[in-house]
Amino acid sequence: MAHDSNAYLIETLGQLVNAKKEVTALHERVANLEEELTKRNRLNLVKNDELRVRNTKLELEMKQLQDANAELQLARKDRDVLRGLLEVSTLDVTKQQQRADTLEQRLRELNEEKQTLAREFQVAAQIVRVDTGVNTEPLPTLCSPNGADFPVVQGPSTAGPSRDRNLKSERDVAADIVVPHLPSQLPPPRKQAIESAPQLIPDLLDGGTVCFTRTFLSANIGGGSQALISNIAVPQPLAVKFGITSYLCPNLWENPWCPASPGMAGYMFVGLGEEIHKFVQPEVHELFVGVAKANYRLMGRYRVHRVEPLTVEEWLTLPEKSEYTWPRRHSSHLLILARQVRSKYCETTQRKAKDPRCVESISAAYGRGELRAPCVKLTCLDFKEDLYKKLKAEKIRQNNTNILSSKRSIKQELPVTRSSQKRRRIEASSDVDEDDSIYY
Repeated sequence: MAHDSNAYLIETLGQLVNAKKEVTALHERVANLEEELTKRNRLNLVKNDELRVRNTKLELEMKQLQDANAELQLARKDRDVLRGLLEVSTLDVTKQQQRADTLEQRLRELNEEKQTLAREFQVAAQIVRVDTGVNTEPLPTLCSPNGADFPVVQGPSTAGPSRDRNLKSERDVAADIVVPHLPSQLPPPRKQAIESAPQLIPDLLDGGTVCFTRTFLSANIGGGSQALISNIAVPQPLAVKFGITSYLCPNLWENPWCPASPGMAGYMFVGLGEEIHKFVQPEVHELFVGVAKANYRLMGRYRVHRVEPLTVEEWLTLPEKSEYTWPRRHSSHLLILARQVRSKYCETTQRKAKDPRCVESISAAYGRGELRAPCVKLTCLDFKEDLYKKLKAEKIRQNNTNILSSKRSIKQELPVTRSSQKRRRIEASSDVDEDDSIYY
């Protein structure tokens, strides 16, 4: 009996031990399941966050696509409108072309008329002389065949004892000099090269005809008063205001292809000696062209660029003589000065290029094509009306100041004897004759 009870207890204890082992195993399995569940929950959270971000991005992309679609619709509408305008413009092209052809034909006719007038002008051009202290009204402006306007002398006031004035001082006070200068006919290739360049017409009542001396330009803008290329080392207030760092001063009697009026295109013959490498690359300069002795006219701001040198044929088209005139203040006739352009250029070549040959030999070399005159194209970019007005106002102010000063000196000298009057007139006349020498 006792033996059976112990066996039962042992069996029961064994069952309990087995049950405990199963419970322990179950606890471990439950812990593992809980840990795995926790990991899965974390993964689900991460996936949910990723899905949420991706969904936000998709919504943003969808909105962008909708906006792009709206812009595309607008672009299509604009395209349809432009296509309609293009169709309308295409219909007008034929009419515009016909109008352009008509205008071109008219332009050719006007050019022929201009050439005819040029020949007549060369024969019949005369200058009405204005004596100092005689006429106070401005004379009409003479025009050259290519549209170049030339300034006209306006006589100073006749008030006061004008006969006793110092005539040399009065000549310096005088306004601009009338100079009808007829530029030489451009060869067709050179003419065609500048015909496409638009001619700027300054918005000025006087057409920009007032001229200035080199000394005046040097004092009011800066730079030297002798060289053709004037670089401004010490700029005057006007140069600073208008951004001028340099300007060119060619003249018509040495460069007959230069512009004859503001805004025109043209050429100049620059590039000898030290200037051989100038303007190989395009440069921009203000341009003043000498139209008479010591009288330079503002033409505008120009693009300056070296082009093909003159051919022998072009060299031979240069006028044998370039005539330019200015009034003698104390005679009833005009002083006409003639200078052979080609001969003058050969002298310039001899001087600048230090050529040991005589002028005749240099001229023959140009005629054979051994030497070729450099050519620089001048194309107008703009015209500073305010600069011209400032220079003109300053010139008028200086003229008025000089006239008042002259009047005061005259009053201080009166009364004078008849012999002293005669002596002063003779001395003044002698001074004018010396100053009216040929200007090169």
